[in-house]
Amino acid sequence: MDYIFKNAHAQSVQISKDSEVNGLLVPFVSFDDLLALHYANVYHRRAIKIKANMLSQIEVYECDLARKMPPNISAKSFLFEFAYNLELFGNAPIEKAGGGENFVLYNIPAHEWRTNRMREIFQVTRDGDQKKLDGYYLKYYSPTSRYYGEPDYLPCLLQILINREADSYNYSFFKNGAKPDLAIVHENNEPTTEQIVAYKSFFSDSFKGANNAHKTLLAYTNSIGDKEAKIRFEKLGGVEDISFKALKEVSRDEIAAAHGIPPLLLGIIQGAHLGGGGELIGQLQQFNEIEIKPKIELIEGFFASIGIKVVLKAIDVTDFKDDGEIVTMLVERGIISVAEARSILGWQKNI
Repeated sequence: MDYIFKNAHAQSVQISKDSEVNGLLVPFVSFDDLLALHYANVYHRRAIKIKANMLSQIEVYECDLARKMPPNISAKSFLFEFAYNLELFGNAPIEKAGGGENFVLYNIPAHEWRTNRMREIFQVTRDGDQKKLDGYYLKYYSPTSRYYGEPDYLPCLLQILINREADSYNYSFFKNGAKPDLAIVHENNEPTTEQIVAYKSFFSDSFKGANNAHKTLLAYTNSIGDKEAKIRFEKLGGVEDISFKALKEVSRDEIAAAHGIPPLLLGIIQGAHLGGGGELIGQLQQFNEIEIKPKIELIEGFFASIGIKVVLKAIDVTDFKDDGEIVTMLVERGIISVAEARSILGWQKNI
């Protein structure tokens, strides 16, 4: 029987649709936009931080990574930044500085990183400066690009934007003195020139803001004929507070779902949950199996491919009796803060 062997290093002849500018491939989603949205929603940012912390639980004494760290940088802090880039941008580039075996690794700001069709590493600053670097990068799978990865939350970008717009609307509302859009209607009379000037002055910038709260507008009627003259104020197209509350809750829940993170870890208390039971344990165990452990294998495999042994440990929830115990452990391991722990438990517990 004859065997036919194909060269393992043969290049694919498939057509790539990734666009290119000045020799560098353009990310299909703007990294600058992803960075801006990172600050747009508290639940979104908290989810990224928690996942990065869970993906950087390194077994220091079983790893080689510490030998490749620059001065004053620990292996854990390096891995946290690496995992944060991976969760925020779907890509985690690192620079290899030095030659032979005497090299050290630096995280590259992912929003400044670009690659080309040869998968080489480049740093491009906001000023347009471009520099080729020696290094590597890990990316999450994306069906859109062969070269750039995508973060988990990409499907909920609109929800993050909706949350930001809702907050901006409310901010503008209170900045304008919490005055709704009004129409001033004169019945059976016409406003005088003095009244028009008074209206404009009252609703102008000089009467906006907290320092001008509770100011009163005094308006007089100018009767025409025998009919009773009236002045009324009608609200135009107002948005009820309850609609904002419902909108933000739906957006919040979709953001948590897109990240695949247990709602309780984000401090989202639903139903009759009061803390202290085992609800978080069940959610966290599922989160570990579906989200964290596969990503741990991906990260460990990436570093193994460049000759560095990294061993990460997922949270083991099997030995905990209730949510209080597991939340205490999450605080001790630096995954969540004390304030976050209290919001998860839903009551003031000494952590």
